[in-house]
Amino acid sequence: MTLATILRNALGAVGFPLTIWNLAADRKNKVKPPGQIIKTKFSEVHAIVSGEGPVTVILEAGLSSISIDWCYIQPEISKYARVISYDRGSYGWSRTNRKTMTSLDSVEEIKDILRELKIDPPFILVGHSFGGLAMRLFASMYQDEVAGLVLVDAAHENHYVLNQENEKRIKQFSRLVTFAHITSLIGIPRLLKQKIGRKFLSNEFDAALKYTGYTVGAYQSVYREFRDSSISAQQLLNSQPLKSDLPVIVISAKKQPENWRVNQQLLINLTADTEHIELDTGHSVHLEAPDIVNGSILKIIRTKRINHKQNMMTI
Repeated sequence: MTLATILRNALGAVGFPLTIWNLAADRKNKVKPPGQIIKTKFSEVHAIVSGEGPVTVILEAGLSSISIDWCYIQPEISKYARVISYDRGSYGWSRTNRKTMTSLDSVEEIKDILRELKIDPPFILVGHSFGGLAMRLFASMYQDEVAGLVLVDAAHENHYVLNQENEKRIKQFSRLVTFAHITSLIGIPRLLKQKIGRKFLSNEFDAALKYTGYTVGAYQSVYREFRDSSISAQQLLNSQPLKSDLPVIVISAKKQPENWRVNQQLLINLTADTEHIELDTGHSVHLEAPDIVNGSILKIIRTKRINHKQNMMTI
């Protein structure tokens, strides 16, 4: 148990009336999960599984985000393939006993989900932001199972390496998520209306976001995930190169800081079959330009079908 968690529990005990109020608000706002709960070795994972087809597309959300972040992607891709999105750690409707939240933890959790659902390769991996690290690590570790990779304004490991360039930004955000974690039991983030994850999607998700954004697990997960982000970066640095012929599409947002855009250029050299798309959007490309993301995933699905001469409808 970390010092921050000890302080959170102590503060929860001292401010017991606020703790009761906060947990009661969670119960009042609780929303039925849109997907299913899958029991794995360490977790009860909420996953949305839809569609069917010759390949399975795995969607990995960014830091602090959950399965419903893919609300403009999963329904469309489900017309042509099986699609899985899920909630990492204790985000959303998931609950975990894992003590760390690294990219390797995410890969292991995904493999557990696939095993429980009895889903076999091939897989097309899609990762947004921080989620891109886990998708790249999966592709490195299980090269014969992966048919393609789509990186949606995905983070490069350089973004999380502890060095002089990143020190100020990392320390500032670390203080923010640590404070939120420590005060989450007594509901201070709820009082300040600082919830975890998206502040908006389409209106149909308002109730879900109101519930999932204020759970104690959500604040704990973003704290752990960012705390372990330098470990995740090292896992990528130590990983094997991707197969040179793996189809990769890197989608980059132009409305990003210069150092982020420089790191995007490093991603376009991942394989000999990497395509780069730049869009005049902010970081949430899958929400701002979902047609481009959908088209990129479908392009790899189509290539997979052609290569394996599947007798199926042409997309």
